[in-house]
Amino acid sequence: MTSPPPALLLPYRLEHTPATAAQPGGVALHRVRLTVGDSPGGRTTWPVRCRGITFDLPHAAGASATSGEPVVLRTRLDLPRGPGRGRQWLVETTTSDPAATFLTLTPADPALFDGTWVLALTLDISTPVGAETRVTEDTALGDDIPQRRVGNAHLTAARGTR
Repeated sequence: MTSPPPALLLPYRLEHTPATAAQPGGVALHRVRLTVGDSPGGRTTWPVRCRGITFDLPHAAGASATSGEPVVLRTRLDLPRGPGRGRQWLVETTTSDPAATFLTLTPADPALFDGTWVLALTLDISTPVGAETRVTEDTALGDDIPQRRVGNAHLTAARGTR
């Protein structure tokens, strides 16, 4: 019998802004903002070493990717510069599954989240996203060896507008 993967170490916030009507000939885009490392209630033990994070964003019930249409249209990564922040992050998207979109964030060097900075990814997507996202992280506390951890994050309504 295998034991379940350990719980997530990093805090995640996922906010959704529904698509507005598209311009004629355009595609209506939903906006999802993924924030990593923001722990307003101090629920996280710092520092957390991170070698990568994957988000499995299921499409909303009844929604699926339209054949031949790109699912992810834009991503933008916001990351303050400084030591221990991964130097440069690679964002890979996989849209071949008609039921979900996958995002993989990989730092060039392991990042050390210490509660003083956050990693934020803004995703504009043509397919509505489901309410629960599966998160897989390769993390460890302090200088421990990172291991794979799996958990869920819940999508909430965005506080502001675009």
